[in-house]
Amino acid sequence: MNKRLIKYLVPAAFFGTFLGTMFIWSVAFGPAKVQKQMVICYKFNENTPKEQVDKHIGDFLDLKKTTKEIVDYTAGYTVANGDQKPDFDVMHYLTFKTEEDIAKFIRSEAYEKFVGNHKSNWKTEFVLNADIK
Repeated sequence: MNKRLIKYLVPAAFFGTFLGTMFIWSVAFGPAKVQKQMVICYKFNENTPKEQVDKHIGDFLDLKKTTKEIVDYTAGYTVANGDQKPDFDVMHYLTFKTEEDIAKFIRSEAYEKFVGNHKSNWKTEFVLNADIK
């Protein structure tokens, strides 16, 4: 064979083998699929200052940063439906891989500390878990 052709084919064959191996590895051992979701809504006491509600949201965001079981997290203030005032003030949306991860999160020291710090400001708490389809 022509030496020039071999000079190009050997690296191409090596690179192709490497890419193929990486593809098969990622398919076989890719990240676990997110399967569970959790929605937590809070109604705050009437005279809770907005700064305290903002701190609540910020502290919950810190839970996402420190808790490995949470795959994804979003939050925000609830929106009125026409003239009707919303039942809750703040909503948190979390996703997890398994129900065991949800249970670990609920029992975690960080979440228990969060609840201890903010529970006195809540009038009502609503938690809903569901499968992701």
